[in-house]
Amino acid sequence: MKISFVHSEKSYLPEINAYEAYFNEQEGIDAQIITNNELKEMKSNDFDVLWKFPGMDMRRNFKDVKVIHEYNSLSTGYFPSFKNYLKRHYNIIPDGKVFLNEKVESDLQTKDKMPAIIRDMGIAKEFFIQNIKKEFDFVYVGSMGKGRELEYALQPFTTTLKHKSMLLIGRPNDDLYAQYKNHSNIIFTGVMPYTEIPSIASKAIYGFNYMPDIYPFNVQASTKLLEYCALGLKVVTSDYHWLREFEKHREGRFFKLNADLANFTQNELDNFPFMTPNLQDLEWHQLFDNINLLGFLNQVVRHESSR
Repeated sequence: MKISFVHSEKSYLPEINAYEAYFNEQEGIDAQIITNNELKEMKSNDFDVLWKFPGMDMRRNFKDVKVIHEYNSLSTGYFPSFKNYLKRHYNIIPDGKVFLNEKVESDLQTKDKMPAIIRDMGIAKEFFIQNIKKEFDFVYVGSMGKGRELEYALQPFTTTLKHKSMLLIGRPNDDLYAQYKNHSNIIFTGVMPYTEIPSIASKAIYGFNYMPDIYPFNVQASTKLLEYCALGLKVVTSDYHWLREFEKHREGRFFKLNADLANFTQNELDNFPFMTPNLQDLEWHQLFDNINLLGFLNQVVRHESSR
């Protein structure tokens, strides 16, 4: 069986590499990652299953190829609910669906009877390392778009926490970089290879997870928070629905920032009883085994398609 995972190259998709590695370990399966441009040059006999992470997908590329739609996020930006409506009513009916969680499923599920599975966010095995030698106080990993509101969240590092270091791994938006580039305690690494991130991020004491308390961010798993936990970091985070549910379910203790950041002081941090949960079961390959991903794939292949 040949599977092609289509990467738009616009989104951060750590799961796509995990899928490729996992399926290539299985007998009789050949998995590869392709881009949208590469897909245009391919023929139907190049693969048996096309695994997509769609925004809008209104036309099948090939008549005889099984299609899986994976919705690892709800729509973001302007009019997210309307975008979800368009996906539900105008996307093709795929042969199988993967949803990040129950909320994503309820907002994007249609009435067809195609096979579906919920696949929670996992963690790359490279993140399960501990580093006792600390070189930074805080680390932030991931998206730094304007919607993340980091321009506001980093202000304490110019006042009450100006003697504490913050390492920012990823591509900052222009305004964020201009605002903080001259502060020596705020270090921008820029984009770096995913496999190199754990060894650098593990040198921090605290993992910084700042997420606006707005839909859909507040109902979806935070990849960076999961990775911080795998690294054994103490977690400092904004307060929102998914965070509280995860903390309760996993019996963790995360330092939650007040909306005005008034409690973001070293004294408050020193007196907080942090507890970082064990997330070994979310290592990608173990997670795939636990949800019977192979069983889902076989179900998709055997299911009669609705074209």
